[in-house]
Amino acid sequence: MALSCIPKSVLSSSVCTENPAGLSNYLFAVPVEDVNITVDDTKNQYSISAKAANAALQGYRIDFKSQTGQYTSEDNGTGKAWSATATGRVELGEDDMAWTSRVLHNSDKYLYFIATGKKITTGSGAEATTQTEFLVIGNENGEAEWAVAADSGTTRQDDHGQTFTVTCGYQLYPMTKFVGTIEQKDAA
Repeated sequence: MALSCIPKSVLSSSVCTENPAGLSNYLFAVPVEDVNITVDDTKNQYSISAKAANAALQGYRIDFKSQTGQYTSEDNGTGKAWSATATGRVELGEDDMAWTSRVLHNSDKYLYFIATGKKITTGSGAEATTQTEFLVIGNENGEAEWAVAADSGTTRQDDHGQTFTVTCGYQLYPMTKFVGTIEQKDAA
């Protein structure tokens, strides 16, 4: 029997740290062609690294308004994995968002990493390293779709901006994660 076919007990006492709702306030769009991606069958995570030897994982950073980010997933049926969706609202940098959205909207070859706000520390003492936890939208083929809706608001104090929605119809877990570091990559 494969490891992924052995269930684990899910105990509420196994985690004693805070677990707030919502997401952080940024995401990274990483081109699939730049990464090696494998499934970690021991936990709900991808193992992702840059294809270039000794290179850092890099992505285009998109900051969104605090407390507008949300992640949801839906079951596709027995043996058919999950569909995942993430949303957020960009209120500042709208012109750059419009330009970037056109590029992302016309390609399904990106992985999207949405920061949860949680930091994961491994090791201890001088060997300790702290990395960021991300929810991942997409898979080894990309297959994530980017869409944006814009709203100017009607009065000067209204909420306004561009709301992005990124979806993937095939995720291995209801919450697929990546723990690591991603550097900001800027377009030429």
